[in-house]
Order: sequence, then C-alpha cells, then structure tokens
Amino acid sequence: MNKISGNIVFEDKVFSGSIKFDNKISIISTEKNKKYSNFIIPGFIDLHCHGGNGFDVMEGIEAIINLSNYHLLNGTTTLYPTTVTASLLDTKFALKGLNEHLKLNSNNTNIEGIHLEGPFINPDKLGAQPPFTQLPNFEFVKILMDEAPIKIMTIAPEIQNVLDFLEFLTRNKIKPQIGHTLANIDCCNLAIQKGVESFTHLYNAMSGFDHRNPGAVASAFSNLEHSEIICDLIHVHKDMIKLAFNNISKLYVITDCISAAGMPDGKYKIGSNEIYKKDGVVKLNENTLGGSILTMNKAFKNLLEIGFSINDAVRMTSTNAAKYLSRNDIGRLSEGCIANFLVIDTNFDLVNVFLNGKKVL
Repeated sequence: MNKISGNIVFEDKVFSGSIKFDNKISIISTEKNKKYSNFIIPGFIDLHCHGGNGFDVMEGIEAIINLSNYHLLNGTTTLYPTTVTASLLDTKFALKGLNEHLKLNSNNTNIEGIHLEGPFINPDKLGAQPPFTQLPNFEFVKILMDEAPIKIMTIAPEIQNVLDFLEFLTRNKIKPQIGHTLANIDCCNLAIQKGVESFTHLYNAMSGFDHRNPGAVASAFSNLEHSEIICDLIHVHKDMIKLAFNNISKLYVITDCISAAGMPDGKYKIGSNEIYKKDGVVKLNENTLGGSILTMNKAFKNLLEIGFSINDAVRMTSTNAAKYLSRNDIGRLSEGCIANFLVIDTNFDLVNVFLNGKKVL
C-alpha cells in the first residue's frame, strides 16, 4: 500500500490529509494541524487532442502512443486522441491496431477512447480541418470501430441525413457532439433531442448567439450541462470562458492540441494541412487558428490566473469531463476511484503524476 500526503482538493473543499492507494484509492484521511506545501488533485481528462511533441494522431498508432506519453507527463491521465476530417483509408490507417494495443496495455496507458472530429461536418465551417468532408456514412464508423474504441464524434447537425445518424451513434454508445457547424438554434435543439449532449470547442467554428439569429452557442447555453472549451486564452477570451461557465454547469476544458506542442517555432501538420507555429500561436493562415499547443496543466494554471478557484479549476479540467462520460471512478479523489492523481506545488506546477497508482513523473 502506497501513501501520499498534501492539501487534498475534494469537491468544494481543500483539506490537509493523506491518500493510501494501490491501483485504486483505498483510504483518504484528514490530518489536523498539518501544513503542506503541495496540492493533490485528480488527473486531468482531455477528450479532444490531435497531437503533441511532434506527433500527430493521423500518423498512426506509434505516433498516438508517443503523443499520449507526452500528455501523460503533462498531467493528462485520461486522453481521447482525436482524428481530423480525412478519407476512410487515412483514418483507418491512423487507428489501425489500437484496440489490440489497448487490450495489452490497459494498465499502462492514458488512452481510453477515440474522438472522431469529422468528416461529417460543414464544409463551409472547416476551421483548420482538411477539406475532406462527406455525408454521414454508417459503414465508415463501423469499420473504424473494429480498429479503435470510438467514443465521441463531432458532427454538423445541418448536413443531410444527420438525424438518423445520431440515433445510430447513440445506439453504439458513441457520443455525438455538435461542431464545425453553421446550424441555427432550431436545428441544434433538434439534434439535442436526438442525443447530443455536448458541443465541440465551444464558440470556435460554430454559429454564435446573435439576438435575431441564434445559433449553436445559443443552443448550448440554453439546453446543455456539458460542453468542451479551449482555455489557452487565444481561442476564447477570458470573459467568454466565464460567460460559458455561468451558463453551462459542467463545462470542461480540452486542449485541441496539435503536434507543434512542445516543439520549436516552425511548420507542422494537422492531418494533411500544414500549419505554422510562431510565438506560442499556431495558424493555418493569417485569419485561421490551426489548433493549439495547450497542455492540460497549462490550461489548469490559466483558469487559476483568470480568477477561478482551485476547486472550479479541478472540476473544469477533470471532474466535469468524467461526468460527461458517466464515469464515477475517475475525475475525483474518492475511496474506490482509480488512483489517477497529480501532485502540484504552490505555484501550481506539476511535481508528480500517478497513473493507475504508478508514479510516472
């Protein structure tokens, strides 16, 4: 049995205490009159990540393993590698063999599912996505399910045949999300009735909340408990993050990170698109951001810097995403939960990372 002590961040409080654990948390105890210079928080959960440390999801299983390790060392203990809009052949290549890999390495990986971002999105709202959109295709998803654990799919609800497709996704326990869309509020609301529970990178690459022509953002604010949001303070202004937080009760942070993270300035790829990193910003062209170089530990610090409490920052980087996944065993520090947690110092920098009870940093 292992033991670690510190200031434990638990739901709405912080207390001095210790955690005893093996692969799961066994005992959490309070320690009165103890003062610690470290905090213990749940491991980060990132449900939308394209790359990191020079590796891109679309390059295949070895790249996925390498980028997942990079994000693990930055505190992400649950990761959903995310594809981009591409052909079936290219997407299958990216995910080929991942199911088998995860079966053999289930206790030593932070990869728990795959997020398909496209190709069933609006070609007029691509953002940094490559231009290979298509209409919903049941066989496309079925083939990929044989290669990898498909858990989330970003779609645009206004494109042809989407409503039947939403029902197909939910039947197969794949969470549909609205993104890369020009849909109006009525279209989004109908998709929510058909099973949509979250929006992909809220505000970015979607119709907004114009008071006479409300779109996807207005639908998210009006209807849902969950939504992704990028908190690099580049994609979304700090006050708009706070506005989203006040309207979406279980808002959760994603990185939308690409291969340029952890790398010097220069030219990189997101799928088949070339993007350029300069001075901490990644762009497809002068007018279009090309994903982020955000890590979840940096997002956590950003939330604190713009005024969120440590408890709210934990909820937004871990607990709320776990609730979206209907998972009670991750995203919080509680007896019986998987021992995925982080130790951070008083500057909120990472000191240690534990995955399934094993210290990896």
